[in-house]
Amino acid sequence: MRAGVPLLASALLLGASTAALPQEVSQAQVEQRVRLTARLIADSPTAQRIVTSGQRDAVAHFDEGRVHQALAEDLLARGDLAGARRAVDEALRHISLARRLVPDARARQAAARQRYEQLLASTSRLIEAWRARAGPSGTDSGELLQATSLLDAARHLEQDGRYEQANQTLAATERQVLAGMNRLLHATTLDYTERATTPAEEVALELARQQGLAELLPLALSELHPAPEALALIERYRAQSQALRAQALQSAQRGEAELALVQVRSAILHLQRALAAAGVTTPPANGSPP
Repeated sequence: MRAGVPLLASALLLGASTAALPQEVSQAQVEQRVRLTARLIADSPTAQRIVTSGQRDAVAHFDEGRVHQALAEDLLARGDLAGARRAVDEALRHISLARRLVPDARARQAAARQRYEQLLASTSRLIEAWRARAGPSGTDSGELLQATSLLDAARHLEQDGRYEQANQTLAATERQVLAGMNRLLHATTLDYTERATTPAEEVALELARQQGLAELLPLALSELHPAPEALALIERYRAQSQALRAQALQSAQRGEAELALVQVRSAILHLQRALAAAGVTTPPANGSPP
């Protein structure tokens, strides 16, 4: 019977935030709910994981759940079934919030593995696209070799079950690939370490950055083959970006540099969203984000 408590408690947690309070509450149902919640708080693996996590917000929610559970038990003892039901549901809501802040290690590992498989597939395709476009003379470039080495390192980490480290390595690989492909597409890789001396120069830098991302998007579409529903979203983002770029150019021509900066950075943000929908995460600039 004890082994079934986590499963029953999970079902309670799933329904705690959305279930409407019935007009007539069965005493047996409330007693069972209060009893199972008490066991969940007292001795379940979930409770142990939360308490020992060191995550202050999670522990605070768990403690709040204990308070509402004590109130539910008191109201039940006094025969206030509706009040007890509301209190126990509030207890379960706080426990659910605590659980989300401290995910189960097995679930976290499964999520990290799924993310690894997605990143590995997209990064591998990008490297192959880079190699194909670079041609025989460019396949031995230092950047391409470094990206391939990072991909191999990620695979070794995955074989050891170190998915989170593997994902970090794949993210670094993707940044390396994107930088190389930007140069291959004759897009300027901008360095914001030294800021532009005038607003007009900053507008010009941001416009160049927007153009570089715009040139990268068709390549991402041809190599990563996003789903049809993603394509519609990508096209909308791209159209919005182009419209904002046109507005920024008009503002710049009128001498309204500050407005132009706002518009072009919004154009960049829309392109980054389009690339993300295509499966490419773009590295942020070193300076002000769009």
